[in-house]
Amino acid sequence: MKIVICGAGLVGSAIASHLCEEQNDVTVIDASAENIQRITDQYDVHGVVGVASHPDRLTEAGVRDAELLIAVTESDEVNMVACQISHTIFNTPVKIARIRSTAYLDPAFASLYSPENLPIDHIISPEAEVSAAISNQLRVPGAFDVQNLCDGKMNLVGVQCTENSPILGTSLRHLTSLVP
Repeated sequence: MKIVICGAGLVGSAIASHLCEEQNDVTVIDASAENIQRITDQYDVHGVVGVASHPDRLTEAGVRDAELLIAVTESDEVNMVACQISHTIFNTPVKIARIRSTAYLDPAFASLYSPENLPIDHIISPEAEVSAAISNQLRVPGAFDVQNLCDGKMNLVGVQCTENSPILGTSLRHLTSLVP
């Protein structure tokens, strides 16, 4: 799969490393020539130096043929504009953006992220993820992971069971009596 990653910082590098291991064709754009040099030395990726939201840099990175754009620069605005340009000019099928500012994540403005406005298919918010993880840990002590399903109507809870765990052998319908 052809993938373009905007941002060669810690997050972009980690994503590039993982996607390269899966034999994807990865190109990384970053404003820092040093970051591009480092990432191309470490991983089997193509590098483009420049601002990731500029159409000429996206063209050079091959976003026209990409199936996925992942925008994880330090700038929310660059990430959003890169997704917009990838959608409008290049028809990139899937666009993911890291957005950190709570002002952009306010539910009152959720309609902002639609195909007619800012066509971002998935938003990554590290701060929101950490906050949700802490909230889940407080809500479900002992769980190593909690995932909300069906718009919050169901939860998938990950717990480690030892040999004498009280939930072993308990039917699903009786679990709520053990773990409210």
